[in-house]
Amino acid sequence: MKTFRKIKFSFFTGLLMMVPLVLTAWVLYFIVARLNAWFLEPIMNILGRWLSGSNVEFLTKVVIFFILLSLLTLIGFAARILFIKKIMGSAEKMLYKVPLISTIYGGLKEISSAFFDKDRSLFQRVVLVEYPRKGIYVLGFVTSDAEGEVQQKTKEHVINIFLPTTPNPTSGMLVLVPREDVIDLEMSVAEGMKMIISGGAVNPQRIGHGDTKDGSGPSEKEGS
Repeated sequence: MKTFRKIKFSFFTGLLMMVPLVLTAWVLYFIVARLNAWFLEPIMNILGRWLSGSNVEFLTKVVIFFILLSLLTLIGFAARILFIKKIMGSAEKMLYKVPLISTIYGGLKEISSAFFDKDRSLFQRVVLVEYPRKGIYVLGFVTSDAEGEVQQKTKEHVINIFLPTTPNPTSGMLVLVPREDVIDLEMSVAEGMKMIISGGAVNPQRIGHGDTKDGSGPSEKEGS
């Protein structure tokens, strides 16, 4: 009985090894046959303009062979991309299930979408506003000009400004500031984000419009 089991096991092992090979060979044969039916004559007609004799058919089959290799490579490349995306999607779902990591990862992903996607950018520019009192400045991001009821019921032309918290800029508050009380900065939204996340450790070096070289602070507004 043991001998019969060994023979049976060896038979199915060989069968499992041969089936994929046979199927692969059959698929390749089918593809080559289809490619020959589609491209053999047209390519031979093209090559026949410069070559003659049996070399034309041989070179045509070589060309078809390279077409097959290119096709299989493209299919493999596409499958690899889809496989990687599937793995990344599964890993992302796992990250969202971890309490602390999900908050950090979700926040960073929102930041990337908001600040680095030009087509979906939420913020227009970086500004300074005096908050929570005169003489104290905070970094803010202009989202839009106020409109509708908010603008109609304010005496001044106000601007919607998001004031993020440090070091997690996904939280913060919305303030509506009169235009004349807003100090425009030259730094980009990405540079402003770096400054917020670093808690001020990273200071964009911009010269002009009253900014000092060492980044010690903004100049006072004209007429203040």
